Amino acid sequence: METEKIRVMWFVPPLLALVASQDAQAMTVHADRNCSSDEQFDALVAGDVDAVVTSMDNVIGWNRRAGPRDFRVVAQVERTTPLTVVARPQLRNLHDLRGADLLVDAPDNGFVVALRAMLRDAGVASDAVRLTPAGGVKERFDALVAGQGDATLLGPPFDSMAVASGFARIASVQESYPDFPGQGVVVRKAGEANPNVAAWLRALERARRRISGNAESARQAVLAAGFPGTVAEAMIAQNPGSLRPTTEGIALLIAHRRSLGLVGADNDYWTIVDDSMVEQCMGGMK
Repeated sequence: METEKIRVMWFVPPLLALVASQDAQAMTVHADRNCSSDEQFDALVAGDVDAVVTSMDNVIGWNRRAGPRDFRVVAQVERTTPLTVVARPQLRNLHDLRGADLLVDAPDNGFVVALRAMLRDAGVASDAVRLTPAGGVKERFDALVAGQGDATLLGPPFDSMAVASGFARIASVQESYPDFPGQGVVVRKAGEANPNVAAWLRALERARRRISGNAESARQAVLAAGFPGTVAEAMIAQNPGSLRPTTEGIALLIAHRRSLGLVGADNDYWTIVDDSMVEQCMGGMK
């Protein structure tokens, strides 16, 4: 009888989780779609979930908030998170965002840090834009389409949906920062001893290997979840080479915070990541 179960939250189900769920003996995953990273933070603090899938920068920000300050990234579930700056059609480039109202999840943690770094690199001062919290990727897409704000960061499938609705694609995080990392599995430090988290990571690792050897099975899992074929191909392209968070990606997150004068610039890889469960599941599957 299946007894393993895990409670997770995410913005969009990651490919590895979709493929893992197709296993005939898959563990039970109770997954909720969250509307913001703050909702993820609250759920982890309250113990309502065992893990969340989120921007790895959130760990840096969350560990500086009032609260437990014991968050860690235990795995990376995609090579990178494709992020596009989508704006109203009259805005053609990052320079045009001066004076714009930018819809974000949170102003000081998560993917917004990469957006702020891109603006700084383009010569747009931080006080030249307004950052308006509007929730997760779906919520930001809905708000933009509804006429709120001037631009936002979107990932698949919402970036292509926005362009199809007449909005302009003006920049991408990956074009500016090729080492930008994908989302991570985040737990509180006590979760590192949770056997169900470890079991889920083993399931995700089996899925990662399955995708590497059989992309068509992954495509079918994405289609079965209701996503279009173009999204399936984009997700498959981001299948990570390992669940271990990349040192280059973590270093980039820290460098962005340092360049922007944000808290957390004194972090290093090991204050953000605990790869012990990934190492254990890799070692047990060789």
